[in-house]
Amino acid sequence: MKFVAKTFYGLEDLLINELEAIGVYDAEAINRGVAFECDFDHLVLANLSLRTALRIYQPIAEFEVDSEASLYDQIIQYPWDELMRIEDTFMIEPIVNSQIFNNSHFIGLKTKDAIADFFMNKYQKRPSVDIKNPNYRIQVHISSLNKCTISLDTSGEPLYKRGYKKRQTEASINECLAAGLVMLSGWDGDSDFYDPMCGSGTILVEAALIATNTPPNLHRKEWAFERFKEFDKVRFEKIKAKMKEHIKPFEKNMYANDNSGKALDIAKMNFYDANVDVPFIHFSKEDFFEFHPKAASGFVLTNPPYDQRLQIQNIDIWYKNMGDVFKNFYKGFTVWIISSNKQAFRKLGLKSDQRFLLKNAGLDCEFCQYNIF
Repeated sequence: MKFVAKTFYGLEDLLINELEAIGVYDAEAINRGVAFECDFDHLVLANLSLRTALRIYQPIAEFEVDSEASLYDQIIQYPWDELMRIEDTFMIEPIVNSQIFNNSHFIGLKTKDAIADFFMNKYQKRPSVDIKNPNYRIQVHISSLNKCTISLDTSGEPLYKRGYKKRQTEASINECLAAGLVMLSGWDGDSDFYDPMCGSGTILVEAALIATNTPPNLHRKEWAFERFKEFDKVRFEKIKAKMKEHIKPFEKNMYANDNSGKALDIAKMNFYDANVDVPFIHFSKEDFFEFHPKAASGFVLTNPPYDQRLQIQNIDIWYKNMGDVFKNFYKGFTVWIISSNKQAFRKLGLKSDQRFLLKNAGLDCEFCQYNIF
């Protein structure tokens, strides 16, 4: 069975590594995603365990299109009754990159009509559309080369919706991207972990899930793949039980700091709702420039303001002062920072040891490592 897992730009290789870790090999990186083949059990495992995947799709048809009519003709020929019943509901997710088709909404309507007409022609009844909680979420993607791919969403809710983030601060980072940052940094859980500007605590929670080897979506209640004919409830429960056996305790310290009491309250609630086994988590409300670690070494990963969604007066000076804090109070630490403000980044006064190019909420970002001596 062929599948495509979507991810953030720059995290494709991490996603391939994650797939290999669960026994899926020969995956291929594509634009913001990874194509792979596996059996249904590994599809289930992938949905529950992949930290950097946003959704996992199953392509079911591919063909060339040159007009709305040819799109309709190809889709109505697919044996939709082998996939779903008249009683099922569905929705269409159109993604169009073609110059021939410039209205994705119209493509979605054309696809819906073709599926409905297939059932009407054969059974004089049709499945209903449900845009909130459909049985089948069907993606129609038309590329710049006018190749149309029809895919089924196997995940349901996006995989970044782990369940713990019921509330968030402004400019909160996506869970999959936060997990990707921790994984790119190479943090192995053998040192104390700090986020001195933690916001809603997403980076801390994802680091804790990684440190304890807790699958990010182990406790989700509903999955799209449960409606597939290959789904076996007994095997599903065995897969989850096996994953629980590999969860481990984390005995190091984690430090979450923010200058906003509201943000800190949100971070505490999110950490609690994540239900992750980290007994030594410390929360503090201090200005970043006043918060100093007491240990002689440790690991910092943080997402400071970029002067985009969160405005900072004199951002260049702010970044210079941030660099001074790291130089003066974090000797012996490894520090990782992500930011889209490249000009301000240069004011840190620190020499980076590693640098990755990523995107955060559509912003071109750099993710940099600094070893403080």
